[in-house]
Amino acid sequence: MPLSPTPRPSAPGASAPTTTRPGSATPRTALSRTVSALAVAAAATVTLPLTASAQSMIPGGGPVGSSTDSLGSLAPETPLPPGPEVEVDVLADGFTIPWDVARDPSGVVVTGERGSGTVHAIGTDGEPTVVDADFGQLFTGGESGLMGIALADDFATSREVYTCHSSADHGDNRVTAWTAADDWSALESPRVLVADIPLHPGGYHSGCRILAHPDGTLYIGTGDASNGPGPQDPASLAGKILHVNRDGSTAVDEPVEGAPADSPVLTVGHRNVQGLAVQPGGDRVYAAEHGPAVDDEVNLVQPRGNYGWDPNRGGEYNQDVPMTDTRAFPDAVPAVWSSGAPTLAPGGVTFLDDPAWGEWNGAMAVAMLKTSQIVLMKLSPEGNSVTETATLLRDVHGRMRSVTAEPGGSLLVTTSNGGGADEVLRVRPAAAE
Repeated sequence: MPLSPTPRPSAPGASAPTTTRPGSATPRTALSRTVSALAVAAAATVTLPLTASAQSMIPGGGPVGSSTDSLGSLAPETPLPPGPEVEVDVLADGFTIPWDVARDPSGVVVTGERGSGTVHAIGTDGEPTVVDADFGQLFTGGESGLMGIALADDFATSREVYTCHSSADHGDNRVTAWTAADDWSALESPRVLVADIPLHPGGYHSGCRILAHPDGTLYIGTGDASNGPGPQDPASLAGKILHVNRDGSTAVDEPVEGAPADSPVLTVGHRNVQGLAVQPGGDRVYAAEHGPAVDDEVNLVQPRGNYGWDPNRGGEYNQDVPMTDTRAFPDAVPAVWSSGAPTLAPGGVTFLDDPAWGEWNGAMAVAMLKTSQIVLMKLSPEGNSVTETATLLRDVHGRMRSVTAEPGGSLLVTTSNGGGADEVLRVRPAAAE
């Protein structure tokens, strides 16, 4: 149920009172704070707690060889040029790993904490409240828990919400559809759309990104669950991109070779898909995923495509393989962008879609965990390569987990620092003087 505000002294720069969740020692503070690109350039590196450790925590080494694109490495010693100046408002803070973020047509911002499974609604007045949602027993080991959150394209009339979470009750990752109460007090009438997405006993590589496409279908990114055969097994949901209708039935026109006729598997050969976005004005869908020691990737999603990740060595999981193995899979889909070394751990992706972004309008925005920044990527006209990159908010707010475009051109961003140090941000192009 919605929380009643508990008056507290305002933090410096705060424009709204603090609310406290029952049983929580960490206040949820609604702030309004603005920074520019000048502040970004001057900021120091943020020291992060161990509770926000990077993904890809399992052993196994790195692949043999890497493919760095012509834009060069994004390593700390070779930072990207700064992108356009931005203004940043801290909508709410005091969270721990708010994994995804969405906005409803009325302006309510919704996020959920990965470890606790708590869903929060941030009203237009900046006040966060807890949304009641029964996930059963949540599995929170490793990188798992409550992850993807998306709203149906027709949310204004359907009130339909989609989540992806790790279930201890069922031992899987699963996608559920809910109906949001009119006042966001609860998520009601849960309907499981996709179950049996593999869950590693340690919680590694769960994927769990959801894209609610404007056509009403859902794209779902999964991880390989640290399972050797999984990514290349068409009968497994591990290491895949799935495509389903809103009732959970397959939206795949033609199944991948070897998959059942009713399979939702759209693509195979992925390691850990963490971002999905549709390019405005077209049908191109892009995915971002974690590499092992090198070669994070952004990929153009092509139905029935094989993206070349195969860690299966005699039934065992071995990461000493290329991220896109063109020797084993000559027809593997090449990456649109590859990080080379080191990896950056990309999270959510979206597109800038407003003229106020100037020359960067239309670029892809990718949240990066390890290098604590948002990377902007201009795509070629064909959409299969990156022609220019720049950075936003490097080392200002810490690790960046998710990024979602809002109407009017701004971005909603969640951080992933852990320990109650996380924020939900609104990032917009700086006003022209």
